[in-house]
Amino acid sequence: MNRAQPTQPLYLGLFLLPALGLSYAVWLASGSRLVLAFWVAILLGLALFHAKFGFASGFRRFLLTGESRLLRAHFLLFALTSLLFFPFLVRGEAFGQAVQGFLVPLGVALAVGAFLFGIGMQLGDGCASGTLYHTGSGDTRGILVLLGFMVGSLLGVYQLPYWQGLPAWNPGSALTWFPSPYMGLFLWIGLLAFLYLLVSWVEKRRTGQVVPLWQREATHPLFGPWGLVGGAAVLALGSLLILLLLGRPWGVTAAFALWGGKLAQGLGIPVLDWALFHNPAFAEKLQQSILQDPTSVTNFGIFLGAFLGAALGGTFRLRDLRQVPWTTHLGVFLGGVLMGYGARLAGGCNIGAYLGGTASFSLHGPLWGLFALLGTALGVRIRPACRLENEARREGLPST
Repeated sequence: MNRAQPTQPLYLGLFLLPALGLSYAVWLASGSRLVLAFWVAILLGLALFHAKFGFASGFRRFLLTGESRLLRAHFLLFALTSLLFFPFLVRGEAFGQAVQGFLVPLGVALAVGAFLFGIGMQLGDGCASGTLYHTGSGDTRGILVLLGFMVGSLLGVYQLPYWQGLPAWNPGSALTWFPSPYMGLFLWIGLLAFLYLLVSWVEKRRTGQVVPLWQREATHPLFGPWGLVGGAAVLALGSLLILLLLGRPWGVTAAFALWGGKLAQGLGIPVLDWALFHNPAFAEKLQQSILQDPTSVTNFGIFLGAFLGAALGGTFRLRDLRQVPWTTHLGVFLGGVLMGYGARLAGGCNIGAYLGGTASFSLHGPLWGLFALLGTALGVRIRPACRLENEARREGLPST
């Protein structure tokens, strides 16, 4: 790979200008803690891009070919993050700030929401974090997915009272199930190890081998690419820093609901009468700058981190949407709608629910993954995955 491309300094300048400008604006609006979270998110975006750490493609490849390498990387990430979260979740505070995990009841809303999200991941060719880093690295289709996310999030917020009224069970955190939280930790790491071995066994049965998670390949800490193990380690560390800085795990899709709410309010739609927006805390956010919303700020960081990764690696280029069939435009937009709607029902996405929930020792995290996998099985039938892979390969884009 030629890393000395003439356009590289220009791209790096295009990264620094908004990154420093946003840092200053966030500092004025919210203070230094959120500025630090913004730069941690830049690191997360860089890791997602350099490691090609996919969630949608991990589910897709496992179902279509039996390849479990990305799924095993998920479970490694979850185990590392759980271990890092453990001491702070047990104490409930870190450096004078209250800390809590994501705990969501297990019920119909979770199952339906994760299932719809799984379908949407395949139509949109990416998950929530994948859409941000795809778009940041030049795949302009992500703009359509983000618009769909906002539309779906608004629909989800509007209908949330119905779904919240359906039967659900709140088991809490595994750290509270036993007299000692260490027993819960042992059980949780054992569950993740079992899932790791289970998908490895399936891959062995279907392909005759298990592709090693750790592969020796040419890497560079700045220019990339990174291995999945290194990517998982950086993502786990970044997730911990987000927990310590914001007092809760990393999330993505709540910002899309906020952005959609602001747009709808600007169009005269009375969103303040809707369930989520009627909440005083969220209603206040509608009146504030998005630079005061931690999830929005970290989303901007992920976007810029992916742009930085593409610029450093010399792979950034904008995709011409005019060359993409209108059916693909429609498909990725509908994928965003399904993901936005599903995330509101399920209490999060692949980051907030799948990673954040699992790292919080909540059963809704692994169950989100199960129902999203079932949704993926339908999604790959609606839009054949081989076409997605071929499109990404032809365009030189990552497949998430």
